[in-house]
Amino acid sequence: MGNLRRYSIIGLVGIVALGVVGIVAAATEQWALALAFTYGGLVVTVLLVLLSARYLARRARTDDKKARLRLQELRKLIEAVSREEEAFQTEQRQADQRLRKAMADKERSSQAAMAALQDSSQAAMAALQDNVQELHQENVALREELQKNSRSTSRHVTTTVRDSTRQIESLAQIYSRFSATKLPMPSTGGFAIDAQALAHLISLAEERKPRRILELGSGTSTIWLGYLCREFGGSLVTLDHLEKYLAATQTAVDRHNLNHQVEGRLAPLQKINCDGASFNWYALEALNDLSDIDMLVVDGPPAATGPQARYPSLPMLIDRLATNATVVLDDAHRRDELKIVEEWEASFPEFTRIENGTSRLAVLERKA
Repeated sequence: MGNLRRYSIIGLVGIVALGVVGIVAAATEQWALALAFTYGGLVVTVLLVLLSARYLARRARTDDKKARLRLQELRKLIEAVSREEEAFQTEQRQADQRLRKAMADKERSSQAAMAALQDSSQAAMAALQDNVQELHQENVALREELQKNSRSTSRHVTTTVRDSTRQIESLAQIYSRFSATKLPMPSTGGFAIDAQALAHLISLAEERKPRRILELGSGTSTIWLGYLCREFGGSLVTLDHLEKYLAATQTAVDRHNLNHQVEGRLAPLQKINCDGASFNWYALEALNDLSDIDMLVVDGPPAATGPQARYPSLPMLIDRLATNATVVLDDAHRRDELKIVEEWEASFPEFTRIENGTSRLAVLERKA
């Protein structure tokens, strides 16, 4: 643009100069010179026009090229902006989708949480109701148990008082009958024979006055029977399966001077077969010399040695019993002993149970 302006000024100056010179030449009537300067001015003018046209054409091409380049750049820019706008829109759509999905997930999560909370609340309420019901049932059961225990305790106390009264009365009757006994006498109750059964046994011995008594299981009754044997001239053989218990009984026998009436024998328990069953019972060697037994007192073996531990007593000794023998079984209030008595009566019909309920003794009498 600067070159065109410069060439245009030079051309115009040249044209003006040529025109002025031509005019001066014409004025001086130098027509050839005026014509030459006029023609030169035209030539310069034409050259200037051509040069300007060429310059303008070149400038136009340059501007057109620049315009096309700018247009291309603009298109590229527009395309880039379009791509960015499209990417932005795509990202915005994706963001909207993610937001909607997140909101949907959150809503589902909230609904699930609410459902879980409702289920948990319902389960907690159900568990609470179950616990309340269970506590109520336990309370009812506890109240019933307390009432049952109260009744049981009341019955136990009443039974204990009555039993204690009977035991005291029996001991009073026994000691009033035997005023010459040497004190102290062995204790009654517990594992030993109780006072009521002892009074019953003493009464049986006084009535029947047996000449020979066999006692299975030594203890308190041994001493009292020893005193009775001294009174009516009888004798007593007592067996025990444990040496320490036999020694304790022997000590009491010695203290009461009953050695002439009472003989203690050790008879360990052995396996025997009786009526098709196996039992732990006294060693038969301890009984070899015994016969014509008028009274058999069965107070052993202990129940802990086996079921119906005392059953063999009658089957194993029946051939050694006297014609009118009396068999006395202690602890007949227990299930095993009751069953033993029933089986004895069924197997040995010559024996009949008498004085049922007088004490815890079962008394069977043999009829000739």
